[in-house]
Amino acid sequence: MQRSLTYALSISLALSLFTGCTPIQPTPEKKVTIDPTLPIPSLNGSISDIQTIAFEWKAISDPRVSGYNIYRAAANESNQTLTRVGTIDGRFATHYVDEGLTPNTLYHYRFTTTAKELLESNGSETIEASTFPMIAPVSFFQSVGNMPRSAKLLWRPHPNTRINSYVIERLDVNDQEWSSIKTIEGRLNAEYIDTKLKDGQVYYYRVRAVTFDKLKTEPSETAKVVTKPLPPEIKGVSATTNLPKAISLKWEPSSLGSDLSHYNIYRSTSSNGIYEYRVKLTETTFTDTTKGDGEPFYYKVTAVDKDGLESPMGSIITQGVSLPKPHTPIAYDGRIGASGVDLQWTSSDPRIISYTVIKTTKTSWIGRESIEINNIKETKFQDPNTTPNVGYIYQVMGVDKDGIRSLPTEGIELMYEKK
Repeated sequence: MQRSLTYALSISLALSLFTGCTPIQPTPEKKVTIDPTLPIPSLNGSISDIQTIAFEWKAISDPRVSGYNIYRAAANESNQTLTRVGTIDGRFATHYVDEGLTPNTLYHYRFTTTAKELLESNGSETIEASTFPMIAPVSFFQSVGNMPRSAKLLWRPHPNTRINSYVIERLDVNDQEWSSIKTIEGRLNAEYIDTKLKDGQVYYYRVRAVTFDKLKTEPSETAKVVTKPLPPEIKGVSATTNLPKAISLKWEPSSLGSDLSHYNIYRSTSSNGIYEYRVKLTETTFTDTTKGDGEPFYYKVTAVDKDGLESPMGSIITQGVSLPKPHTPIAYDGRIGASGVDLQWTSSDPRIISYTVIKTTKTSWIGRESIEINNIKETKFQDPNTTPNVGYIYQVMGVDKDGIRSLPTEGIELMYEKK
């Protein structure tokens, strides 16, 4: 007649009652009653993987059995007590997979059967099983730097056919931790170009291979990338102040050399205003036309390389001014008589080479007709073409060699009254 152990065991008592010569014993998580008459699982063996170990045991026909408990301890742990890591409900189960294990680690296992009312059998013999080492990292990884706002990454496809994808990780100079930026699907894919990076910035990259079951290898060696910097600021920009209706710019050539694509010219009507794009060119001089005389403009020049990177505009502002108008004649005087009009004036502007007289005839109370008499070389003018009792207004403008006219003098109103 079989006897059953019907009292609840403490953890320490349970350790002493599990069979086997090894000192490693399962530790029940709850108080159980050990029934030595319950059948003990007989293991057929195990199959290992990197983070999993699968077990198989012989089927048990005893109808008292309601399930199984699995106990485990890692061989490298200082405390070699086995703890329960799994429970299976159902007598007919014959397989168990232990997951989430540490790669390349030896483990000890024992199995028990369970019955109703917290009955549990003695433990099976201790089974040793080891997980496989983790798949090796990507063995070759390199980067291509000095690219415009991007980095090219290359690696050797992993030889292990379990690899399904790669994870690219990045760290820049301002980061504290690595971040995953891209997953590349396919074992044979071996290239990635990271874009939208900062100019002249240092970045670090590494890659991890990922298996079909989502296991990640250790990272590859780290590759450093420095993105292409912006072209240097343009120096030595100067602008003229003495050209008629034009401003000429010149500047020092960019140090880009053969990498230079072109220069961009920007112009504003005020020093702190908005600088609008004006023109692009490859020379180091530019003549800008203006509509007015003495009209100031403000300029900035940038260099653009062959990758489209543009140098900063910088804080230095260059002002240019088109040639201003000559000074208006002064000491202007006029008289009218029966023989016509006599005008005279003086001028202190050496630029003036001739004068223009504007003659305005009052045709009615509000009507006016004006003509210009040009190319007057002296500082006086006689107009015999006048009519008595008709009002006239005379003004004088100085003209320089470029044809730029001064502002006209104030008008002198004259009329010869004939009785």
